[in-house]
Amino acid sequence: MDSGASSAPLIGRGAELRAVENFLGRARVSGGLMTVHGELGSGKSSLLEEAQRTAEAAGYAVLRIRGHRAEAELPGAGLTQLRPIPADPDGPCATSTAAEALDQHVITGRPLLVTLDDAQWFDDLSLDALLKACHDAGRDSVALLLASCPVPCRSARHTLEPAPDLVLGPLAPADAERLLRRHGRDLTPLLAERVVRETGGNPAGLVSVARLLQSSPPSAEALLAPRLPLGDALHAQVSRLLEGVPEPVRDFLLLAAVARTDRLGPLREAAGTMGTADHAPEAAEARGLLLRESDRVRFAHPLLRSAVHWDASSAQRRRAHLALAGLDEVSAYQRALHRAVASAVPDEATARELENGVPRGLAEASAVHELAADLSPRPADRARRLARAAWAAQVRDQTEDLRRLMSRVAALSSEQDSAAVAALDARLAHRSVGGTAHALAPLPRYAEGPAPAWLPPGIGVLPDLDESPAAQALRARPEALVLDSPQPAECPSLVSALCWTDRTAHADRGRALLATAGAALRQGRFPLDPPRDAALVSVATALDDPRAAQRLGGAVLEALTGLGHFGTARTVLAHLQIAHVHLGDRASVLRDADTGERWSRAADDPHASAVFRCGVAQVRAWEGAEEGHRALTDGILSFALPRRLPLVAARARWARGLMALSHGRPEDAYEELRMLSDPDGDARHPVVAAWALGDLVAAAVASGRGDDVRDHVRRTAEANRSLRSALLEHLVARSLALLGDGDEPEELFTRALAVPGAAALRYEQARTRLVFGEWLRRRRRVLEARGQLQQARDTFASVGADVWVRRADSELLAAGETSVSHPSRTMAKLGLTPRQAEVARLAAEGLSNQGIGWQLGLTHRTVASHLSRVFAKAGVSSRKQLSAVLRK
Repeated sequence: MDSGASSAPLIGRGAELRAVENFLGRARVSGGLMTVHGELGSGKSSLLEEAQRTAEAAGYAVLRIRGHRAEAELPGAGLTQLRPIPADPDGPCATSTAAEALDQHVITGRPLLVTLDDAQWFDDLSLDALLKACHDAGRDSVALLLASCPVPCRSARHTLEPAPDLVLGPLAPADAERLLRRHGRDLTPLLAERVVRETGGNPAGLVSVARLLQSSPPSAEALLAPRLPLGDALHAQVSRLLEGVPEPVRDFLLLAAVARTDRLGPLREAAGTMGTADHAPEAAEARGLLLRESDRVRFAHPLLRSAVHWDASSAQRRRAHLALAGLDEVSAYQRALHRAVASAVPDEATARELENGVPRGLAEASAVHELAADLSPRPADRARRLARAAWAAQVRDQTEDLRRLMSRVAALSSEQDSAAVAALDARLAHRSVGGTAHALAPLPRYAEGPAPAWLPPGIGVLPDLDESPAAQALRARPEALVLDSPQPAECPSLVSALCWTDRTAHADRGRALLATAGAALRQGRFPLDPPRDAALVSVATALDDPRAAQRLGGAVLEALTGLGHFGTARTVLAHLQIAHVHLGDRASVLRDADTGERWSRAADDPHASAVFRCGVAQVRAWEGAEEGHRALTDGILSFALPRRLPLVAARARWARGLMALSHGRPEDAYEELRMLSDPDGDARHPVVAAWALGDLVAAAVASGRGDDVRDHVRRTAEANRSLRSALLEHLVARSLALLGDGDEPEELFTRALAVPGAAALRYEQARTRLVFGEWLRRRRRVLEARGQLQQARDTFASVGADVWVRRADSELLAAGETSVSHPSRTMAKLGLTPRQAEVARLAAEGLSNQGIGWQLGLTHRTVASHLSRVFAKAGVSSRKQLSAVLRK
């Protein structure tokens, strides 16, 4: 099985496609033969299908045939696809039959392309006849494109003369990732990396595994297997490579598939304990199944290891694991893992060894902790280990596993067994950091790697925290795990995880917790326990409630720093900075960044540092301070993108897009901002995309792409019906106004400004007043326009948004406001009008006519007209000369 038929362009096969096109160009005149070789699943069928489409577009007639495994040893069977032949395949008519069949498909004036797929299964007689017929004189316009793959223990096919072979190797890593994004877009980053790594660039393997994982989340057994399952169809294809392999050789292959080592010595030792023949490795190598390099072995085909593992029975796999567990060189964790996988009964000793030995940064940590839980005889240990598994699942963006594990935890805690309830001990809640990469963080630091796409900015790794006095008190009263509810499902950490997983579905639960916490704060009872209640700040951020995040976060932050819990405090501060961005509090954003950077350097936490720099980039975009901004956002992106930190990357691209928008480059802004919601965007993040909605629409309208974002606005409005975010309601109304016609925008602008709670969003409120004022001025309602523009100007000045202050000033001048500061003396001496002075200043700064028009609300033709008058009055003929005149 190859990568499957698809009309989508082939990925990573550009050179091969060009070679096929060149072959077709030559063959239409003189005929010819091209052979395409490649291992099973390398994409030969897809290449042939693309070749067929290319040939048909070039005027070829196309004849498609293929070899069939069941007919490989039946002489003459292949020719029946061309034309029925006599029963005697050894007669002299085979070649003439093939020739006559080809002649029937030749259309006068058109060359003929014959594609033969799976040629390794085309019988010898038919292949000989077909080759001779294609090479006969008079058939110069017949081209044969033949694709085959190596088959163990089957002789290589022959040709009449050397042919220009085309060999399909594995895809390059970047191409493999592109193909995975096409077929496995929703896979978590760590799972996606594993698919790319395990399939070794094999297109069919990558597509099949991705589709299987897309259809159903992998089980814990699949995650702990040496290779992910391939899917039934591809598994059957690869398993055929094992047909006829003796049982002792299969046993050794299974050991090699299960082992965490590729060294031949330990594998021979384990094989000896299973009674496997000494010559098994050599027999596997002779069959082309294993490749040997010095004292190491590897599977010849990248998908064979998976087929070997999943072909074996459970009993066979247990034997192999037990044999490997007895090796001296195996680490304690690997030994425990082998024993755990082989165990059929509860075993506390193995569970404990497995739990304590989980390596730092292990992608399958959640599955390992769940396996340890399943081996636990006591309900209390089982619940505690399930909680650890849930924490590890959240860290690694294993959303389905997180939901399933939380259900198992909740089911255990709802039983009458008090020990099971006690298992959700205070450590789980009181070492939580709430909604960052560690919303369930009771463990020592070992979780390294990319943070999940749906999680808010946070800390990649946090140290284990000492128990607070409140935590010790809660050990005796586990029902106090949450503020006012004994239900574990209402634990702030778990609700935070749910809100960041699907904030529209869990908004009601999160808002209920925020309301309870807010009441407790007013009564002086908050925070009850700072490390646990830190999760509520994350909930507020997830639900676009910056005022709640500010109020609760301030109280929690003060308590945490008093306790010396700076790791959790760093996370809370990151959420506070986001709240201050939404509230337009420039000074607080920069102060948070200064403190956060200091704490991050002390903790050697570059992830947190990148988070805090995102806030700085946003403020600099408000100010319009371009110097150094590109370097700042480049640094954030270079850290975030390789580590699959989409929220951090999305915030950096948002800031970059806003900077381009503020300086009159809407096309550049649109390209940056669309990356937040585009399925193929490198910084795709639904929450940040919602926050940046107003900027995306403004850039789209200014660059003539308003229709491209209408559906995005509609989807955001629909999602907000459940979320009930004042921020999104405000942005949606403003966006609809920008996209509206006639008198409709006035009602929408008015609605946006009247959204309850939107007044606190000072920067966005000022942006809305600015565009509303511009709309009113264009309608010649200058008195009303001045009121909106002046309020916008004052707010921009208070939040330090200098570039927007200048734009508001320009609009006020156009509206006849005389109190706005006048141009410089030099401009006055030139006799420029206020509008001409603004055009001259922006042109001298290097803005294009379109950029000036965006800044001043003018068409580019109007700008050109103003600029020509400026040039005439200044006696210059270029922007460069104008800049020199204005500096005098």
